[in-house]
Amino acid sequence: MRTFHYLLLFFFLSGCATLGVLEYDKHYGTADVENRFQHSNLATDAQSHFKKEVQPILDNRCVVCHGCYDAPCQLKMENPIGIERGANKALVYNGERLLTANNTQSIGSTTKLTPDLMNQFRNEGFFPVLNERQQSKQANTQASVFYQMLALKQKHPLPNDSILSDDFDFALDRNQQCPTIEEFAQYEKNYPLAGMPYGLPALSTHEHRTLTDWLEKGAIMSQPAQVTSAEQDMITRWEKLLNGESKKEQLVSRYLFEHLYLANLYFDKNRSSYFKLVRSSTPSGEPIDVIHTRRPFDSPFSTDKTQVFYRLVKNNDTIIAKRHMPYPFGNEKYKRLTELFYTADYSVESLPDYQLKTASNPFITFKDIPAKSRYKFLLEQSQFSIMNFIKGPVCRGQVALNVIEDHFWVAFHDPETIEAYHTDEFIVENSDLLQLPAATSDKTISLLYWRQYAKRQEEYINKKLEYIEKINLKQRDLDLNLLWTGNGNPNATLTVFRHFDSASVLQGFVGQAPKTAWLISYPLLERIHYLLVAGFDVYGNVGHQLKTRLYMDFLRMEAESAFIALLPAKDRKRIHEHWYRDTSAAIKDYIFSDDFHQLPETNIHYKTDNPKTELYQLIKTHTQGSVVDNYTISASYNDIEKSFSMLNYMAGESIAILPQVSYVMVNSAQGNQVYSLINNSAHSNVAHLFSEANRRLPSEDTLTVTRGIVGTYPNAFFEISADQIDNFVSQLSQIKSEQDYRTLKDNYAIRRSSPNFWPFADKLHQWYFTHQPTSAGLLDFNRLENR
Repeated sequence: MRTFHYLLLFFFLSGCATLGVLEYDKHYGTADVENRFQHSNLATDAQSHFKKEVQPILDNRCVVCHGCYDAPCQLKMENPIGIERGANKALVYNGERLLTANNTQSIGSTTKLTPDLMNQFRNEGFFPVLNERQQSKQANTQASVFYQMLALKQKHPLPNDSILSDDFDFALDRNQQCPTIEEFAQYEKNYPLAGMPYGLPALSTHEHRTLTDWLEKGAIMSQPAQVTSAEQDMITRWEKLLNGESKKEQLVSRYLFEHLYLANLYFDKNRSSYFKLVRSSTPSGEPIDVIHTRRPFDSPFSTDKTQVFYRLVKNNDTIIAKRHMPYPFGNEKYKRLTELFYTADYSVESLPDYQLKTASNPFITFKDIPAKSRYKFLLEQSQFSIMNFIKGPVCRGQVALNVIEDHFWVAFHDPETIEAYHTDEFIVENSDLLQLPAATSDKTISLLYWRQYAKRQEEYINKKLEYIEKINLKQRDLDLNLLWTGNGNPNATLTVFRHFDSASVLQGFVGQAPKTAWLISYPLLERIHYLLVAGFDVYGNVGHQLKTRLYMDFLRMEAESAFIALLPAKDRKRIHEHWYRDTSAAIKDYIFSDDFHQLPETNIHYKTDNPKTELYQLIKTHTQGSVVDNYTISASYNDIEKSFSMLNYMAGESIAILPQVSYVMVNSAQGNQVYSLINNSAHSNVAHLFSEANRRLPSEDTLTVTRGIVGTYPNAFFEISADQIDNFVSQLSQIKSEQDYRTLKDNYAIRRSSPNFWPFADKLHQWYFTHQPTSAGLLDFNRLENR
């Protein structure tokens, strides 16, 4: 009987949609993507109007929620192609997906919108949010989901409540409603408060009128900005280098592409424009025909494409902080890459294939390129290298990120001492042991995978120990000279903050001394990239995603073990066991038989009974980490930071009441300043895939206050004057309950329901772009709390 009811409901809803189609067809003609292309030759004044008047509204009111893979209904609005593509009812982040999902074409590197491409999007399940029927003033609004969503918010603005009711669902895994225009009447009836911007104040009268006028006139968007003559000169120079004909040049270009395909490349220090490195079927001088593949190491060849060219395409997307990974690509980098890869003394006799098992293993594919050159390339921009797995396609990464602690520091092996742990020959000989999950990504998950990975990793560690014994590593070799100082490069040390399902990477050692630290070598850094970036498929099935998470356990353990090896031998096991409290027997058998027990005594002479904290300070001094740290506040800096510094001593269960990331804007006579409050949630261990809540240790939680904006998914906003700081700090430090936190927000917060929300958001973004221009982009408001 229940099945019959479901079938009846299905046919009823299908019938409603069919009636809707007929009704819209009757009034405005049938929908066809071709109807949108009749404006392609319109005068440039409409495009100029879009750029000056419309796009700023779209960016600051729409893109702030529609700019990553987890954008509601897959509606990505950071570029015109995303808006034209429209929305999709399917979820990208689906933890129960048994089959690999269709991989939609990347809109970020798409160079031209055509009717064929639009029809491809429609066949993939994307439906229009702009009118694709007859292009009349009435049809352009009445047959537009975009307009109807804005109009719905005007008819039903936010209730006059500081905390919104349960009528609003802000959960990340909420049941999203993604109505087509034919379904909109029913959507409006069922969800009258769900107009756009969702759960935020409505647009101002001026903003709404501007967008309405734009939609009525056909929603004309500007064409992509063309490259300047100076930019073209740089593009020509780079493309000549990247498309050399020798096998050596071709192999290097493949290596560079597989590491830089997510980068926002810039030619000048002013970062006036950004570029994307893509693979094209056409050579330099011809229009780019981007080759889209699921992963960067998938074959670019097909029956009609027998040659690949590496090209630079101008990135005209709105810059979104979550995915913004700038990378210098000017004359200095050109010279450096030439030294590392092109003029270095080695030869390439044959090119590797693109078979999945070998292409997913960089130690096989790029074995002819010296490991030291590869490591220096990754190391000299290590923040970018680590940031790739933090800011890559994973916009919602709890499963991926619960493999790391909430706060830890990172240092690196010096490339000049690379022989102390391995050589090129050693890596090649053991490359099969370094196979990554992407090699079997299409296979179903098995509970035996963890043991398989553990066995392979253990064998690799044993091989490394045999090598270390062979070269007769002594105590004198195990000291700070193993670490890369950077020689003035700010990438020598890094800080990682995890914010539950997102994270941040900063240069230097930021914040209080963390529980754990990593020491990374070349094989480890390369595997992190090919596991979590190049080899990770956001559209992959649950098996692929779980295997990726399981494998990362071993990379984290290897990095932690390398750090612990610098501690006194008598303290290593005790500290390691503290990091892995309450782990299962299988994991204990693996991790507590790790390699650092068999290494010689450290040659670092410790003077205190707290060697871990002492080592942190020694590394900071050795690498000049304090010089590059622009985020750690100082009580001696000014009165504002003197007050805020007290919060760094706050610890314990009260912190669990606070959100992951909050921004505090302090208004003073000297100007505005922004600080970040970061909740570091403690765990007994991070060695298990599930039941994270059961491993939480709220009594060990800490709070870090940083200077500037850290994180890209803010949860809460506060705005205070300089003379309110002491009261704010006092009230925050005494929070004991949810009611205490609510009172704090009543006094100082800019809630998502506040009439001042959008003016504050604009002021915050203006501050961000002014004071942190190298990392700034639009923040994502999808994680804003309703408390």
